[in-house]
Amino acid sequence: MVCLAIDYEQYASSVTFKQLRSSYIVASAHPDLSICGIGRSAVVFKIKEQKRVIKVYYPPYQHVAKNEQINYKKVAGDPRYPKLYEVGDDYIVLDYIEGKTFFQCLQEGIPILPEHVKQVDDALLFARNRGLNPSDIHLHNLIITKRGDVCIIDIARFSQSKPCEQWNDLKSGYYRYYHKAYFPSKLPKWLMDVVAALYRTRKGTSNHT
Repeated sequence: MVCLAIDYEQYASSVTFKQLRSSYIVASAHPDLSICGIGRSAVVFKIKEQKRVIKVYYPPYQHVAKNEQINYKKVAGDPRYPKLYEVGDDYIVLDYIEGKTFFQCLQEGIPILPEHVKQVDDALLFARNRGLNPSDIHLHNLIITKRGDVCIIDIARFSQSKPCEQWNDLKSGYYRYYHKAYFPSKLPKWLMDVVAALYRTRKGTSNHT
């Protein structure tokens, strides 16, 4: 059986965006691509019959693509980050990570264990030891895989220089409230969105990517 090479550049070039005020929507894409994530700077597509995704950046955010390429190369070899397969001017190709984000776990009542928190700490320490500054760690970019391991995605801001306490704040809230008897088994999406918005307002941070 002959294995044909995948033309990821062709997939990326098939994606077009339409600007609506300050945001973008997907106008067209190759039929092999299905949207599995939308952020402030890019859209992530699952590639048909592959365990890979292609992340295509909106035109004004191609510099973010370059940053994220560099960051993924620096954490290469650590299984707590997706493997990087190919890069382009406006796209990257990564492992498709099956699992639930911390946000989905809170929403659906799936336990987040202390071991999961420790795995995040260990992964961030690995990144720091590779010269990065882990930043913008939020509930949407921490995934508990089907095997029960943690994987961190969306690491474009790991190269920023200013300090970021977001993960420390999340961890503090986890240890202070999560295991209390009064903590609900499930949290509604609207409530978590409100808390996130209030946090960003207080901290002066931007929306997640």
